[in-house]
Amino acid sequence: MPLRPFTLSALYLLASAVGPLLAAGDDQAEKAVTLLESRCFKCHSHSAGKNKGGLVMDSLAGLTTGGDGGAALIPGDPAKSLFLQNILSTDPEVMMPPKGDRLTKEEVTLLQDWVKAGSTWPKSRTKAPVAGRYLPGTIGEKEKGWWAYQAVKLPEVPAGKSTHPIDRFIDARLAKDGLTPSGEADRGVLIRRVTFDATGLPPTPEEVAAFVKSTDPLAYEKLVDRLLATPAYGQRMGRAWLDLVRYADSDGFRIDDFRPTAWRYRDYVIRAYNENKPYDRFIQEQIAGDELFPGDPQALTALGYLRHWIYEYNNRDARSQWDNILNDITDTTGDVFLGAGMQCARCHDHKFDPILQRDYYALRSFFNNTVPVEDRIAWTTKEASEHARKLAEWEKQTKTIRDEITALETKYRETATRKAIEIFPDDVQEMLNKPEAQRTPYEQQVAALAWRQVDYEYNRLDRSIKGADSVKHADLKRKLAEHDKLKPEEAPFVLTVRETGAQGLDAVIPKKNTVVPPAFLTVLSTSYPAEAAKIEPVASGASTGRRTALARWLTEKSNPFTARLAMNRLWQLNFRRGLAPYASDFGRLGEPPSHPELLDWLSAEFMAKGWDQKAMHRLILTSAAYRRSSLHPDPKDGQLKDPQNALLWRFQPQRLESEQIRDAIFTACGDLKTEKQAGPSVVYGEPVRSIFTRIMRNNRDPLADVFDAPQWFSSASSRDVTTTPIQSLLLLNSPFMLKRGEALAARVVKEAPGDEAAQVRRLYQILFARLPSADEARRAVSFLKDVAAQKPTVAVTAALANDFQPEKVPFRDGQGAHLDASHRKPFVAVGATAADFAKGFTIEGVIVPRTVSDTGAVRVIAAQVGKGKEDGSWQFGVTGQKSRRAPRVLVLQAHGPLLGGTFGEAVQFSNLRIEMNKPYYASAAVRYADQNGPGEVSFTLKDLANDDEPLLHDRVPTSLTGIRTAAQPIQLGGKGADRESSFHGVIDDLRLSAGALSDEALLYSNEDMRPDTLGFWRFENKTGTLRDSSGKGRDLAVGAVKTPDTKSTATPLAALCHALLNSSEFLYVE
Repeated sequence: MPLRPFTLSALYLLASAVGPLLAAGDDQAEKAVTLLESRCFKCHSHSAGKNKGGLVMDSLAGLTTGGDGGAALIPGDPAKSLFLQNILSTDPEVMMPPKGDRLTKEEVTLLQDWVKAGSTWPKSRTKAPVAGRYLPGTIGEKEKGWWAYQAVKLPEVPAGKSTHPIDRFIDARLAKDGLTPSGEADRGVLIRRVTFDATGLPPTPEEVAAFVKSTDPLAYEKLVDRLLATPAYGQRMGRAWLDLVRYADSDGFRIDDFRPTAWRYRDYVIRAYNENKPYDRFIQEQIAGDELFPGDPQALTALGYLRHWIYEYNNRDARSQWDNILNDITDTTGDVFLGAGMQCARCHDHKFDPILQRDYYALRSFFNNTVPVEDRIAWTTKEASEHARKLAEWEKQTKTIRDEITALETKYRETATRKAIEIFPDDVQEMLNKPEAQRTPYEQQVAALAWRQVDYEYNRLDRSIKGADSVKHADLKRKLAEHDKLKPEEAPFVLTVRETGAQGLDAVIPKKNTVVPPAFLTVLSTSYPAEAAKIEPVASGASTGRRTALARWLTEKSNPFTARLAMNRLWQLNFRRGLAPYASDFGRLGEPPSHPELLDWLSAEFMAKGWDQKAMHRLILTSAAYRRSSLHPDPKDGQLKDPQNALLWRFQPQRLESEQIRDAIFTACGDLKTEKQAGPSVVYGEPVRSIFTRIMRNNRDPLADVFDAPQWFSSASSRDVTTTPIQSLLLLNSPFMLKRGEALAARVVKEAPGDEAAQVRRLYQILFARLPSADEARRAVSFLKDVAAQKPTVAVTAALANDFQPEKVPFRDGQGAHLDASHRKPFVAVGATAADFAKGFTIEGVIVPRTVSDTGAVRVIAAQVGKGKEDGSWQFGVTGQKSRRAPRVLVLQAHGPLLGGTFGEAVQFSNLRIEMNKPYYASAAVRYADQNGPGEVSFTLKDLANDDEPLLHDRVPTSLTGIRTAAQPIQLGGKGADRESSFHGVIDDLRLSAGALSDEALLYSNEDMRPDTLGFWRFENKTGTLRDSSGKGRDLAVGAVKTPDTKSTATPLAALCHALLNSSEFLYVE
């Protein structure tokens, strides 16, 4: 039967019935929302400017969207509405309101009925709420209008007299504020300034003289071009970028393991700057080099950007650690490429900037499929083919040996695998034991991270192999090493990432369980929240293509951040302050640019020039603003109107960065080895440019530490500049600086022999790029005479005579003695006698080995060597790579009387293997053989970087029945002039005791003074760096080194050199 149309009377009756119902519902809604207003709005509303827990309750949309805990209101379902659950809760952590009277039963019923009825919002409150101040989560026209979110536009260059566009902008602003700039700096000042800024190094006196004397009107421009073309340019620029991406050569956290291939990313960055790689390509390679440029070794190396996160090898919670790693990548990307504090939006909408919590996880989703890998090789097809050819020949020749090694190691690998996996929770163990092909994308990631701990055990497998297997294993490794000439060089492995496949893995907002696909910032979008990014899967199917989408978006010319950030940081590098003062925060917590039109002009010009970094750097360095003097003839107006010098009415002097200070010191002394331009990082004591030294996050260069180098745990867009007493104490009192003064004096004497006045002039040229004034020259000569008449202090004489260089041992207080590779200057002390050793002896201490010998030679920690074959001797050390017994193990060698009445050698190899660059406690306690049978050497080893590592012991029989030493000197850190025996690394707290000490009496367990101690060398300033703390008078000297003649002219000149190395003029550029 067809439906009849409504009649007018029917419609009237229907309206009459519904009207009262709507009125009743609106009345209920009005009462409910009025109740919310009185009890909740003060912490959750636009008018209060607060949204605690990320929740606003002054609109239906705010309640249904919810806060950190998810949707607060489910219309029609009171039981699932979170705000009602919290009102009813008695848990002080969640109950609402948290303070004051609880809601009455009638008030709760009102809210429950309102929710059950559908949560109608009253008509009287339909006007959009307006915040009295910025309310997190709201993005309106005001928020979208912030300067950093506007597209870069090319502004018109202001009118003016200057032909340089930068100066037109600067001069126009100065004129507007009624300020007059200073004139151009003196040429000597200018070349020192620009050379440090462009290369990080000082100019040579010859370069200064040539520039100052030049009559070429383009001399300065040619100087800039020369500096930008030097290899040192990339090293200077690379340092700033490495700070930004928190590059380090170690993992961080407690163990701080060394990353042996991280340096390839460092070299990639230096090369990119020196080759003037377009900045858009530079970014694209670091975000998605594998996807965008497959087959390009440099692009693969660039992915090291995604691998600089901190890592703790023994973290059992692999899920949380992986979550933290992805957060770290997201935080860093926000800082580096968006100029936004994204980390503030991880737990809630940003409190000050229009960045949603959803935006944070949308950015993270671009990286959510990545997996860290160490086995990718950055080489060309030709290089790979040649390596494969050589490797095939080596594998053919060594197959039998390698098969034997594999067979021997199998059971130990199985044990190591089982032990490593057992430490994880059951769910992670299940992932690890599951075949790789059956793992979900997320399981692939967690398993890859957890498996690193298995690899860690594999890398230490040598120490697990015991007894006869250990002897056989060492013998096989030695035989394998005999074929090293056939083996190709190690492939160029890089720290990089792969993806879990083509299937995307979206990030999930914690607690809310909201799945967020990749998207760009909502504040730049026409929708709220931002629409998902358009992703095109990679053709190979090995990757999602998400990082490609991000890389392309970042380098679009319409992106408002990328060019501005790059130009602002380049400006900061040269003027010490960016046009916008916070180089990684363009939000409201930062400040707007001092010259917004100039920043946009530079950014537009940068993109128009094809992202040419050197062209923009040249433009900045050749401006009159950069060339200004730091001295103004009448600074009063500038100091009153612009005390921060943001308008650049003069050049702003600035202290050198820590690396510049260190490199300038070595350069001044003539020691800097500039031939190192790439390759593995070296320890910071080596005289190479600082950028090529190891950045160990928990074992920092003392000079870098006190002069404000970043921590390298998070992105650093600028350096702090502090002035502390510790800086002065280090420069004045450290043996390193005293020796630098000596080295500088030696250079000056060589370059200006026999003429005191000429030496003073040369010294000023080297350090300050100028000649001394007549008064300075007079005072310098007077200083030399005064010092010559003085008696050197004991501390200075000892430091200079003994060539002592301190170095901090990781995870320990105080300092140890740094020993360079292949040194021939072991520390020596009065020897112990046969009577001292009558009941055996114990040698122990702390070591940080850097290298071992490439041969079978032992790197000596301590020794006492006789003059001839009939003299007794002993030495304690670490075996070389080709040891006849085992490489990199503790060993005690001795010559003396043996069981059976003979005299000969007794060599005791331990099974305790050493890894390089780690701190260890090591000891050997010798109990002699006697009529009852063999004696014993008890070796002990403890990895001081890892509290979880046990104290390891290995007890080895010995036929040694005594030691006849003929009272020869005790030697620490080497054996005479024997280069191969020289210990390379750090030694600390070495103690020699009479008798074989028990475990309880060892230094590791008990640091109390003992009567049986024969010598105790702590290398501490407070006890005397070379003093014997045992009270037995065995103070240290240095073998093969003569005490300096304190009456020679070198010492006063060294004192002057030392004083001027401490001067502000040396440490600052003006």
